[in-house]
Amino acid sequence: MIMTIDPVRMLTEMAQAVSGEDERIVRAAIAQFAETGVRRTSTDDIARRAGVNRATLYRRLGAKESIVGTAFLYETARVLGEIEAALGDPAETAEIEEYVARFFIVTTGAVRDNALLARMLEVDRGQTLESLTAGAGEVIALAAQYLSGKIVAIRRRWAAPDGGAVDTDDVDGIAAVLTRLTQSLLLTPAGPPALDDEEQMRMFARTVLTPMIRGR
Repeated sequence: MIMTIDPVRMLTEMAQAVSGEDERIVRAAIAQFAETGVRRTSTDDIARRAGVNRATLYRRLGAKESIVGTAFLYETARVLGEIEAALGDPAETAEIEEYVARFFIVTTGAVRDNALLARMLEVDRGQTLESLTAGAGEVIALAAQYLSGKIVAIRRRWAAPDGGAVDTDDVDGIAAVLTRLTQSLLLTPAGPPALDDEEQMRMFARTVLTPMIRGR
């Protein structure tokens, strides 16, 4: 069950999984994707930018498809890490409504304002949109895994502060729905729900998200 995973530990382990030369290559790949788009980037481009030969690139990260997948997961973990750092410990917030609202505002801002994503949409919109939809399964799974851990942490903070058991039967489903919501807001910002300013986002978080996350 993914809900038992601590979100901070999960992000730490992901950061440790891609380190050293692998991380340098992945960061080079991300920079190249932002410059020329995924479709027009070759493995030679990535190897050249990373300062390695093509054989080393293949040995470390595999073919281009594998590199693209690793790069997107790496960037997702990086963004989730920024969100986690901005949110802080739920124990430091008095009201669940305030924490959920801050969580929603920070997360939405991090996704909407992602410079790499904006640049990739500009230089290679078709391939980027494909990567964010049909090719986004692993990214969605990672984000939902992180969110499951956050929902459990929130419930433990406000529903069972004495360390008692919390209801987790619906957590995976809620995390998946909220991850899909974030994906939809990214891909189709126009249209309902109206989330044009912080006040609207707080209202949505208070009336829609908090009841879902709080649980029964």
